[in-house]
Amino acid sequence: MTGPFSSGFDSVPGQRAEFGELARQSGRMLNELSFAQIAGAENLFTKAMRALASGEADRAEQLIQRAAHMAYDAREAGSPGVRAATLLVYSLISDQFEACEVDDMSWLDVAIDVHPNLDPTGRAQVASVVHGFVLQGEFFDVSAVEKRRIHQTFDDAPLEPELGDGPNSTLEQRHDIIRSLVMAALALRDAYAAIADERGTRA
Repeated sequence: MTGPFSSGFDSVPGQRAEFGELARQSGRMLNELSFAQIAGAENLFTKAMRALASGEADRAEQLIQRAAHMAYDAREAGSPGVRAATLLVYSLISDQFEACEVDDMSWLDVAIDVHPNLDPTGRAQVASVVHGFVLQGEFFDVSAVEKRRIHQTFDDAPLEPELGDGPNSTLEQRHDIIRSLVMAALALRDAYAAIADERGTRA
């Protein structure tokens, strides 16, 4: 039901229109803040991975700690640092998936090879990403052979694994989750780079 002061966008039925607009503006500001926090965390992880590759473990830990300090966001149901780290793993795998030709399963070969060498958090996230391509078949063209290999390796991994990030998670817990995901991303990146280098040498 609509009244003289209601609209489809009002946060509360019957509110005056200007309050609905204020709610929309507030939502946009919160979204922009969330995106900015995730972008900032992604930048920290890029630097952390570079530091790890250079043997600067202490520097990497400092950068990861900065991301872990980003507190849990109830509206987004996640901590910006953890969310950015999961996106890092997702992007590495999905970019390779999209870049591979139909008969090239190197994107999956690497994920399967790297997976058992990761800690439980890293394994859960990699399994979720890869099996997610099967669960979201309307968006990803996964071959029958790939599906079979994915099920054999990752079983029925959930689309959103429980990594331990929540409203009551501590700074230390967020740090551990993020570190696990960054290490998983580093392992994936190095493995994909090795394949690219090998192909470049053979070309």
